[in-house]
This record gives sequence, C-alpha cells and structure tokens, in this order.
Amino acid sequence: MNKPIARKHQNVIRVFKNKIICLIARYCISNSLRIFLYRFAGVKIGKNVFIGIETFLDDQFPHLIKIEDNVVISFRAILVVHDMKKVVRPIIIRKNSYIGCSSIILPGIIVGENSFVAAGSVVTKDVLSDTVVAGVPAKFLKKMDKSIR
Repeated sequence: MNKPIARKHQNVIRVFKNKIICLIARYCISNSLRIFLYRFAGVKIGKNVFIGIETFLDDQFPHLIKIEDNVVISFRAILVVHDMKKVVRPIIIRKNSYIGCSSIILPGIIVGENSFVAAGSVVTKDVLSDTVVAGVPAKFLKKMDKSIR
C-alpha cells in the first residue's frame, strides 16, 4: 500500500484548478461547503466528517487522500502526500479518528480506526487502531479506553 508512486507530468490547468478550489475550501466558514469543495477537488471523504478551517489538504494530489466516516480533522492540520524527494504516497484516515489542531500527517501514513492524534503532533509512522499518539515525532501514548469511544 505504501509504495512510492512516481511523479507524473501533470496537467497545469488541473493543478491550478485544484489549488484554487482547495484555497477557497481552506478558508470557507461552512463545513458542508468545505467538504463539498474538497470532494470536488478529488479528496475521498466519507460521511459525517468535520474538517476545521485553515486545514491544508494536499492540493497537488488530492485524489490520494482518503478520509473515512466519522472523522474529525481539527483546524490548521496539514495532510501532505508528497515530499521534496519527489515521492508521492497516499494518506488514509480510518473511521472514527480524531486529528488534533496543527497536527501534520506526512506522506504514506495510515491512521487506524478509533485513533486520536494529539494537537501539534507530527505523524511520521502509521498509527495503529485504538491508540493515542502525541509529540514530534508522534509516539504511542496509550490504548484508547473503550468507554471513550
């Protein structure tokens, strides 16, 4: 799943369109309109998802971001699917997960179901299901308590 995808020549008009749509979505006050715009740009978004204002979802490869049902991505979070080495990898946020404000999710990361990424964390490795991670880089803190879910 996390194999590098070679960067291909992209249509300049498509990239420009996605950048404009994602820029509008990033500062849109309405969550439902924000979700609509990110979907229009190509992000795969499930049901009952909240994406906070000023959240950056990669606008060059939005089709490589998948957000499943009942996910909260708090404000000013960053999800990037490409890096300076010209390696592109998808990001998957599984069901019932929470991404704290100002967290950074790097290329190729899978955040497991019922997981919690604390505010300000930099996620460099996959997050297992039912876990809490925090820090720079994000490290395992504890298993999620069943009563919290």
